[in-house]
Amino acid sequence: MHKRNSGGIIERTSDQHRDPPGQWPERSPRGKVYLVGAGPGDPELITLKGLNCLRAADIVVYDRLVSPLLLEEAPSQAMRVFVGKGPGCHSMKQEEINALLIKYAQQGHFVVRLKGGDPFVFGRGGEEALALAHAGIPFEIVPGVSSAIAVPAYAGIPVTHRDLASSVTIVTGHQQHTNTPAAVNWEQLAKLEGTLVIMMGVETLGQISQRLLAGGLSPATPAAVIQQGTVPQQKVVTGTIENIPERAAAARIKSPAVIVIGAVVNLSDPLTWFSTTGPGSAQQGHGSAQQGDRKGRPYYTRTCQADPSYSRGDPCGRPGRGWGFFMNQLKIDS
Repeated sequence: MHKRNSGGIIERTSDQHRDPPGQWPERSPRGKVYLVGAGPGDPELITLKGLNCLRAADIVVYDRLVSPLLLEEAPSQAMRVFVGKGPGCHSMKQEEINALLIKYAQQGHFVVRLKGGDPFVFGRGGEEALALAHAGIPFEIVPGVSSAIAVPAYAGIPVTHRDLASSVTIVTGHQQHTNTPAAVNWEQLAKLEGTLVIMMGVETLGQISQRLLAGGLSPATPAAVIQQGTVPQQKVVTGTIENIPERAAAARIKSPAVIVIGAVVNLSDPLTWFSTTGPGSAQQGHGSAQQGDRKGRPYYTRTCQADPSYSRGDPCGRPGRGWGFFMNQLKIDS
């Protein structure tokens, strides 16, 4: 049996009410890894298959932007392992994450690799899947709701519209290993019609804006930046491609955020539907976003003590945000 908690998410009443293990999802005696998209932030946006995988997991290896409410959906005895990455600070290198997934699967465990958004949309899921394939590890991909689509929708911005945009281009604004715009031909993108969605581009928004303008994009082109989309602390700043860097800076917009450029941004005001009720949250960039879920707990925890050999706390040496996971440990022999 399941019921809805105070946050609205469907939850188990206890572990004994779970579907019998071995029926669905498929379990492998050799171990198996499910690369699961957790969605853009709101825990209710995970898919049914993703939720079922969580509820059957032995081990959950999860990212920084995964809601704690989703981690609660795993069995109480399951081990939670934090491998999150933030701007300029990684708790674990990607190669180490790959090796960790292989190690747990080789030991016969049902592993859920829980990733924000969709694993294959700037989530490095392709790299992890290749590592598993090369190691001969069985795996499945469970797509998630991408923040590239869902976050604009929660800001009242459809990325396509019959009268305004018949195409959408999704790009990354982050260059690997450097603090410069990604190796994207921004000048060429400026010539495309339709909507441009930029992921991980807040740190380089000023440079991106300059290059799009240099490519011929009209300075009056509507633009929006949405911070912490789909959660109550969502914060939206709108303007034009010319002034959006200044407006985002004035509103102290930080990662995680999605940038949307194109005529569809003008629909944000008439199509606003999502209430940002958290402390300090606001539309159009007023106030300062705070991190928390519907129960008042932080969304983005940085402390996890499960497998002592892989718990590193905050990778940047900062104190935790007041709510960590101290779960029953499952002993994993090397």
